[in-house]
Amino acid sequence: MKNLYCSLIVFLFFTVQTGNAQQKPGRDSKGGIPTLSFFLAGDYFSPKLTDVDAIFQTIEKNYSLPAGTDFKNYYSVLTGFRFAPVQQQSVQIEFGGSLSRSEPIGVLGDNRSASFMQLYYTGATYLFNPPVGPINIFVGGGLGYVWLNAQRSYAEQPGVARINAGLTQLHGIGGVEYVHPTGVTFSLEGGYSYAITLFPQRSDIDYTIKGFTAGIKLGVPIVKTF
Repeated sequence: MKNLYCSLIVFLFFTVQTGNAQQKPGRDSKGGIPTLSFFLAGDYFSPKLTDVDAIFQTIEKNYSLPAGTDFKNYYSVLTGFRFAPVQQQSVQIEFGGSLSRSEPIGVLGDNRSASFMQLYYTGATYLFNPPVGPINIFVGGGLGYVWLNAQRSYAEQPGVARINAGLTQLHGIGGVEYVHPTGVTFSLEGGYSYAITLFPQRSDIDYTIKGFTAGIKLGVPIVKTF
């Protein structure tokens, strides 16, 4: 898997460089993607959190704690800047995060548990968007880094079971985008992400978070050259 990451990094770099050599700066006089824009996106993520669930199950078994529910799907907010120095290509610098929390489960008076998970993300995505009119199709991919904080608290036995980890993420996206003459953009997009702990602190604690995403994105122009 690590070799795959390296190969994809080289591929993305080569793709960007080749495109830059073939394209000339500028924009169609009728409009296009702004040279620099700010965007805000909301995503729904349906990941497989098997590794995280398994660690909590082991903790609960070893310390005779009540079993909690598995971690579920969550929503995330993403923001950042999109830079499009040439036609048909752009790069996004992204920052985001998510938060999910479950209420305590079990019969009142028994030892109940509640789950909490927080993720922070930063990364970059290369996008290729051939112009076909005010509504464009785009595809892309990139790399990111995820900070994971997962916790489970117990009502009758004070204490918190906690997992902290850093994961390197590889992702691909695609979708459709409407470009208004003013440079404002609105996108519907879907994708797949795969995040792993490349350098786990312990060999027996290695996490993978993978799954499909779907979301919407709004872009506001900052610098326009058309």
